[in-house]
Amino acid sequence: MADIIIAAHGTLAEGLKNAAGLIVGEPENLKCMSLCPGDNIEDFIQDMKDTVQTAEHDVLILTDLLGASPYNGAAYTISGCKDQRVVCVSGVNLSMVIEAVLKREEKAIEELAEDLAKTGREGIQKLSRNMERSER
Repeated sequence: MADIIIAAHGTLAEGLKNAAGLIVGEPENLKCMSLCPGDNIEDFIQDMKDTVQTAEHDVLILTDLLGASPYNGAAYTISGCKDQRVVCVSGVNLSMVIEAVLKREEKAIEELAEDLAKTGREGIQKLSRNMERSER
């Protein structure tokens, strides 16, 4: 079992949670952390650390952008965890959130994180319709 944190810029985290709820029902033990203009990054990181420290299970942190502030906050939080398993996966999308909610009870957190990274990559596809114009 894993508790889930979605940490992202603006209202993305809440939007992903709401969308997942429409598809699989209201997710439990899923916290949204939004970093908005004017927010203090130290407060954001402290909130993440507090959330992880009070979690009853392993913690999966899903962030929007590799190397951005929410991701860096997760890295800082993970570096301070000694007795708890905490894993971060960046590039969160709706497919990843849905899979995390549905499979977090049946998979170990490391395996779940690997599966989510794969799901995220596989869920990004290009669809186009190429048409050539015929000159008459």
